[in-house]
Amino acid sequence: MKNGKYFIVLFCNQKRVKILHRSMRRTTAYEYWREFKTQQVPPFLKQQGGERKKNELVFELALIFPNNRWATATYVRDSLGRNQPAIIENDKFRIKEIIPYWQEEQIYDYQIKKRIRYHVMMEQILPITEVAQIFTLNNKLFVQVDDDIKLFGNKNINDANRLFEIVKKDLVSRKKGNFFFVKDITTHQRSLLYKLLESKGFKKEELFRHYSY
Repeated sequence: MKNGKYFIVLFCNQKRVKILHRSMRRTTAYEYWREFKTQQVPPFLKQQGGERKKNELVFELALIFPNNRWATATYVRDSLGRNQPAIIENDKFRIKEIIPYWQEEQIYDYQIKKRIRYHVMMEQILPITEVAQIFTLNNKLFVQVDDDIKLFGNKNINDANRLFEIVKKDLVSRKKGNFFFVKDITTHQRSLLYKLLESKGFKKEELFRHYSY
């Protein structure tokens, strides 16, 4: 690690993902560390990924200091519940503190052909005042008002189902009673939906896909 003595680093499954902050002053590092520790966790979190795409992802945030002979070890629990010393590959540094963390999952917005965050998607849904239906099909979430359909893509079917439940809970908590939630659409509904989406320019092979990786 370069250009700093104190670092805040994001790890996933015990591998470094990226450095979120670096500084030459310990007090500055502590200020940023407190900010990271009090950040609000977003609703839709990344849970699967990695080389095999379906691996469970465990994120951790580490505060890293220069190593010295007076340093005491920081311990973390492994998958079996055992306490193990938290170490990094560079012996010039040590993990001062490590906490569970997260990374936000993104959603593919078919309207703008771009990945967006959950709150950006909700900015499109919340203004709807007409009677609307929300449902999933394969790895996609649909918001339908009559013949107008908003389409949001996810990595896989599991993520689509998770997003469905999160959106449902969010809208119910906001007392948005104009939305109807359909967990499983029928074969006949699916056939009609495919025809409607094709008429709006969506490709059938894309609609049939169960995952985006």
